[in-house]
Amino acid sequence: MKKNSKLAHLLGGIFLTIIFAGLPFITACTSKTTTTTATTTTTATTTEATVTIGLDIPLTGPAAPYGFGVQHGFQLAADDFNSAGGITIAGTHYTIAIKSLDDKYDPTTSTNILREYIYQDGIKFIYPFVDESDLALAPVMAQQQVFNFSPLADNAIISQPANSYTFRTVIPLSLQDPPYFQWLVKTYPNIKSVVSICQNSSNGVTAEQISDQAAKSVGLTTPGNILYDAGTTDFTPFLTKLLNENPDVINMTDGTPPGDAALIIKQARAAGFKGILSETSLAAAQDMLSIAGEANLEGVVTFNLAMEAPLVSQQTLGLPAREIAKWGQAYGVTWDFYSQASLLFQAMKRANSVDSTAISNILKDPSQTWSWDAIAGGTAQFGSSSAMTIFGADGSHQISHACMIGIIHNGVDTNASVINP
Repeated sequence: MKKNSKLAHLLGGIFLTIIFAGLPFITACTSKTTTTTATTTTTATTTEATVTIGLDIPLTGPAAPYGFGVQHGFQLAADDFNSAGGITIAGTHYTIAIKSLDDKYDPTTSTNILREYIYQDGIKFIYPFVDESDLALAPVMAQQQVFNFSPLADNAIISQPANSYTFRTVIPLSLQDPPYFQWLVKTYPNIKSVVSICQNSSNGVTAEQISDQAAKSVGLTTPGNILYDAGTTDFTPFLTKLLNENPDVINMTDGTPPGDAALIIKQARAAGFKGILSETSLAAAQDMLSIAGEANLEGVVTFNLAMEAPLVSQQTLGLPAREIAKWGQAYGVTWDFYSQASLLFQAMKRANSVDSTAISNILKDPSQTWSWDAIAGGTAQFGSSSAMTIFGADGSHQISHACMIGIIHNGVDTNASVINP
């Protein structure tokens, strides 16, 4: 009898281990017993579990403001989700944990981090930031059922047949640039030509091509675009070539991180460029100010959201103060990544699941509309009519939401116009 009792106890322990090892997203769990009512002795077991989100982001180098914006946005959104009670499914209470690793904006480092998250840590939700590694490992993440948001400009990120777990959560230039250039020629009717400059990567090449097409579609000429290598600090040779074309607009398009954009702006003004400088890669004034200087930033057109009521939601208006209290510094694009993370947590709540497949299925349902927290009353949707028109069935993995065009004045962002791609 003793032997049988010990065997049963051992098998029971193995059975429980198998159950908990199979739960998706879980990185750690404990259990506690609580009394369900004040008038009964019946007890129920509540399992505490953690959903870990792995951020593969640049925390050093010229793209670091983006990386810290991602880190802060996701962490603050997770704090809000957890403070609101997390989510309880079938007796398991889930809270969110954020893990961040510095990819240095380097494809090799980024690829290694992604593989570590997938194969060593078993993380089922990842935010990759470097375009080459993101695109290269998208099929792997689909095979491993790893849900991931992507900021990649290259449309290949949502057009892979097996890529059912990747959702692009930024407005790509193919949706953004046509209405942007329409606004640009309407606002500055005397401009005739635009040249683009961006980093030489798959993301940058795609961005340059799309911006070129959009500019031409509104009658602008594009006399000569520039692709520069990562790590460039002296842009004078490129700018000299650009200025020889006498353009009215220099557009720093997607794939130009804030540190690079600030140097280009500073060096373009030093070289005598008097025209319009356009930064359409979501760089904020505060993230470029220390390098470019207030005078050089004056009049620069951006796609950043200025923290101004009543357009911006009250929740978003409070983010900079929360960043400073928690980390000692605020970043200009935290609002965007906070909105992305909040959308994911909405999907968990609505699907009543932390399973990557369930979340994928509900997000690509075009009948679902999501809150876009950055803008007061703002909404977001995957598979909007505009996305489906451009991308076909792939549009179900493409987000659409209102975007803000801004103009920098006195060293700070101001809101100029809203476009709805």
